Amino acid sequence: MSRIVWVDVFAPTPMSGNPLAVILEPEGLDAARMQMLAAELGLSETVFVFPPESPEAAARLRIFTPSRELPMAGSPIVGAAWVIHTAGDMSSDGVVETGVGPLSVRVSGQVATMVQAPPEAGPVVDTDEVAAACGVVVAPGQDAQVWSTGLPQLMLPVASVDSLEAARPDHQEITRLSERDGWIGVSLYSLSGGDGPRIRVRVRHFAPAAGVLEDPATGSAAGGLGACLAAAGHGADGVLELVVSQGTELGRPSEIAVRVTTTDGAPRRVQVGGRVAPLFQGRLIRL
Repeated sequence: MSRIVWVDVFAPTPMSGNPLAVILEPEGLDAARMQMLAAELGLSETVFVFPPESPEAAARLRIFTPSRELPMAGSPIVGAAWVIHTAGDMSSDGVVETGVGPLSVRVSGQVATMVQAPPEAGPVVDTDEVAAACGVVVAPGQDAQVWSTGLPQLMLPVASVDSLEAARPDHQEITRLSERDGWIGVSLYSLSGGDGPRIRVRVRHFAPAAGVLEDPATGSAAGGLGACLAAAGHGADGVLELVVSQGTELGRPSEIAVRVTTTDGAPRRVQVGGRVAPLFQGRLIRL
């Protein structure tokens, strides 16, 4: 019988961050049933933990939003790594199989981290068009651009934290633009402090095409944002350390730590992590 472990990911305290359902022992569930369960739970993501196909990996992960399967996502991989390690099925360092290939993970106490897929810069889009759909004032002289560390996410620089907090997204229009231009969600961001290699940024993330109107913590987008900022020259001595604050407007504040290493000004390696807070576990009696 499948087990469920409910954790909060990227959570400074329990009942914050991004709630995640980790489904263990899901053998016998097909994609349709997994999608139905993810829709029933209604979380940003539900992750199903299968035996690995490679002896080098600890598990094979399948990740579902309420409306679709994703090849990777930050909260599910970080949260699942912590659950797998805590269950004794992975050492502190391990590998999990995902839809974008094997990814390295690490667990230390309440903190879990993942190394995301190599960052890729995508197209620059019509910044004013996206800003209008999100109901924000865009930062002058900056472009909205797609970045991916496994999932294509759009990075939209806004003029201020006040503008970010006052955002009024048109979810239908955001869905139209995301489907037209090939990105999953849009991260509105505003730098809020820090200097040198370590900076802080406020973020709101909307992904209505994936069934997530607003996400309290988005690890894939945090990694893409780190790559975006590193490529723009932030950081020092080939390293950018980014602290992403998200979820405040939803009453679920989160904190995501991002570390990007660069070579010749180009982002090469992106690591994302944060605290995991367990809430409860049980068994699914009917699927």
